[in-house]
Amino acid sequence: MISNSKAFEVLKGQTQSTLDFAVLCCQAVPALKGYIKALEHGSVDKLPDADYFKGEPNIEQLKGFSSKYKKNLGKLLFINTFSYFESYFKDLISEIENFHGGKEAFRDAALKKQKKHMNIHSDQQLILNSNKLREYKKQTHLLKYTKHISALEHTDFRFPSEMLSTFGLIELFKNYSDLKASEIPHVAEYAFGVEISSMELEVYSKYRDLRNKIAHGKISEVEFKEAIEMNYFMRTLALKIDKQVVRNFFLIEFV
Repeated sequence: MISNSKAFEVLKGQTQSTLDFAVLCCQAVPALKGYIKALEHGSVDKLPDADYFKGEPNIEQLKGFSSKYKKNLGKLLFINTFSYFESYFKDLISEIENFHGGKEAFRDAALKKQKKHMNIHSDQQLILNSNKLREYKKQTHLLKYTKHISALEHTDFRFPSEMLSTFGLIELFKNYSDLKASEIPHVAEYAFGVEISSMELEVYSKYRDLRNKIAHGKISEVEFKEAIEMNYFMRTLALKIDKQVVRNFFLIEFV
């Protein structure tokens, strides 16, 4: 049984490696500061050699870097986390597509199933019940409508909202590679049935706006604490989406 999508496993690895790097930085920078103090007091002769950057280190420059490292690290953690989440969501859609045999195979099977359900409408009992619903709604006939809707719900009959889902499937797989970050909650909610609260949407929109400002150079620093909180939020949201999608969309439908 599938517990999580492959896309989510990749996301977990990416976010964890970013956090691991943050832990390393938070350990290394205080150690560097300690070495600089020791160097200034004559307790050591030189700083440890840096990887990849050769030559004499500029102590004053390193002091300047270290004084701002938390906010710069927060910025990197923030923008990486959001980018990983965006990639996760697109990869998730691709994984659904591949799970069902690929875009063309899934589309053709869905269309075949749609036509099959349309042909079912030739059944006399289905015709009888559906004909009673084939009129403009009248408030005085609500009980009659409920009766015939209930009768059809226990058959292979498909209502308009279900028949139109094939079109939505085709459009989703055709356009998901161009999906914008602002559209992710909309697709998660209306394509996959994920319940996104108004608070979650507000927080997501706030983080998306901040990510855009960072990417366009309008914000150069992010508090490390905020980046950690954002990382937790995005991972929790991804897990929520993943559970819903695995439960309802990773099911063998066509053999």
